[in-house]
Amino acid sequence: MLDLFHSIAVAFVAMFPMINPIGHAPVFYGMTSDDTPARRKVMSGVISVYVFLILTVSLLFGNLLLRFFGITIDDLRIAGGLLVAHSGWAMLGNQSRVTPHEHAAAEEKEDVSLTPMAMPILAGPGAMSLAIGLSTYGQTFPHYIGFVLGFAAIALLTWICFRESDAMVRVLSVNAIGALNRVLGLFIIAIGVNMVVKGMLDVFPH
Repeated sequence: MLDLFHSIAVAFVAMFPMINPIGHAPVFYGMTSDDTPARRKVMSGVISVYVFLILTVSLLFGNLLLRFFGITIDDLRIAGGLLVAHSGWAMLGNQSRVTPHEHAAAEEKEDVSLTPMAMPILAGPGAMSLAIGLSTYGQTFPHYIGFVLGFAAIALLTWICFRESDAMVRVLSVNAIGALNRVLGLFIIAIGVNMVVKGMLDVFPH
């Protein structure tokens, strides 16, 4: 039982700064500002489901995809760690994960649930690499159940934050959200560096 709860905590803590539902709630609100509150709430639920599915599929089937392309888990750790660190660096500079052109195109879409919100803003390549990396620590069935439940918890938090994004925008100032993003960005860089170091030590053990 301890392994189960530990796996839930590990998955949630690792994914929270990557998904960053609090910091991305204003982004969602901005992209759906022309929609009704009812439609915004529906989309928030759909986005959270997409995030959960993307992370879970990456966890369960990512290793099969790696073997198909002849990529080792250490290769993924190094490449994924660089991606994660890059995302964290962008957050330190308060930069968006999408380009201005992509943001403008998203505002014209009727449904931004899958793209660009679920992917690549929330569960992008960095989060997917991190999910696949978690699979290497899953030694037993309870570990995997715990990881999936951790993903479900982060998806639930995403749904709550996006569902109440209008209230969050009113309460939280731009400066407060920017400060939060910078703090989380530092943690994300640390996670990325850890992934790179772990991969390098396994590739070059001596």
